[in-house]
Parts: sequence; structure tokens; C-alpha cells
Amino acid sequence: MGQLSYAGESQTVEVDDRVLAHLRLVTVTKLRRGESFPLTLRVSEATTETLWMHASIPVRFTIDAEVELQRPLLVKMMAAASGSGGLDLTDIDFAPLVSSAPPMHAVA
Repeated sequence: MGQLSYAGESQTVEVDDRVLAHLRLVTVTKLRRGESFPLTLRVSEATTETLWMHASIPVRFTIDAEVELQRPLLVKMMAAASGSGGLDLTDIDFAPLVSSAPPMHAVA
């Protein structure tokens, strides 16, 4: 399980390493291009959270395992991040990705 830390907060969100590795590349690519986007994650069974991903907001990705990136998934995630709704990992289009991963949850 990897961790996503956002805006220098002491709280992090645990995310499956495979999901997080793909998300890291998408985020770094978008921010390098100067493109901000909303990112929606499920942080518990009943709670989703949307983060505004912008180059001026500190974000840290901690991945615990080696992950082989899959180009089709990266393309799908980049397209979603570039759309008007942003990258919503709770969306049905990402169900195969998210359902095969353990649930994400906040860590204090």
C-alpha cells in the first residue's frame, strides 16, 4: 500500500501501489505541462474526496512496491484528467482498476 500526501498535511491517503504508480505519472506529466486538474478518490466506504492538483500545492507519492506501468491505463487516466470532470477514480470507467485494489483509506 502506497501513500498520497497532499498540501503538506499530516494526514495521508493509502492507495494501492498499482493505482498510485499510474496516478503519479499522470500527475507529474500534467503538472509539468502547467495543467491543473481535479482528482477524486474514495477515502473510505462512504466518503469520497476531491483534491485540486496544481503545481503550487505540495503532493508526495510514496510507493512501497515495484509496479509495471500499463500504457492503456495511463492513456485512459490522462484523458480523464484532461476532461471537464477531472480524474475520478470512483467513476465506473475505473471500476476494474479500483475494484482489483484494496480500498483506499485515510491514515492519521
